[in-house]
Amino acid sequence: MDPEENLTLDEARRLIAYLQAELERQRALNAEMRRAVADMARAFQESLALSHQAAQEGDLERVRQIVIENRRVWQDWLRQIVEAAERKP
Repeated sequence: MDPEENLTLDEARRLIAYLQAELERQRALNAEMRRAVADMARAFQESLALSHQAAQEGDLERVRQIVIENRRVWQDWLRQIVEAAERKP
């Protein structure tokens, strides 16, 4: 017999309230993750276009600068995603 089968009405209500709050927290986290991924994709497309243009123009120093900046931004985004995923309710 599972422990949940022996819950009182008040305990069941508290459990339902907790689970609903956790579901809302997870939904908010998922929405935040989707926004972060969309931002990352846009930034990647923009930096790729800038790198391509600089390479076409033979400006290898500009390509190098874009790559360095892109790496920094990606690290910041990944840090933010990890922090968001680790938040407690």
